[in-house]
Amino acid sequence: MTKEEIEKKIAQRFSEYIEIQETAQPEPFIYISKDKYIDFCTFLRNDPDLSFEFLFQLGGSHFEDRFEVFLCLSSHSHRHKLVVKVKLSLEKPVIPTVSGIWHVADWYEREAMELFGIKFEGHPDPRPLLLYEGWEYGYPMRKGWTGPDFIPMPDKSKSADE
Repeated sequence: MTKEEIEKKIAQRFSEYIEIQETAQPEPFIYISKDKYIDFCTFLRNDPDLSFEFLFQLGGSHFEDRFEVFLCLSSHSHRHKLVVKVKLSLEKPVIPTVSGIWHVADWYEREAMELFGIKFEGHPDPRPLLLYEGWEYGYPMRKGWTGPDFIPMPDKSKSADE
């Protein structure tokens, strides 16, 4: 399916819950409402025309006004891809786990939990993956984090000669 065909098929079922981002990328970028996230992901995997059976990336992002979770999906049988995004509040970055839909999400979600503080409700194994047990220094990928291993970026306004 082409980018436009994928967008049209998804819009037929979820039009009031999605926002299609206009990009120059070959794959669609679609925001889905957090309330329809699990239904949407299940549809993407199970619909025979879409068959997004492979989750090859899941991560978090921290913006000034929100968090986001993004998923990069592909279909081996149809050879197409899709990027799904969900906006989360700064105060309560919580979303259901998709590890029951794509098992590999287990590890990706654990990483986002540790580094961004995004909670994945219903996650089967929320143990730390990257940071040591007992880590007390917050979430290292959040904007403004300055924990024990923080290395500030050089001030680019000063020249190298100063």
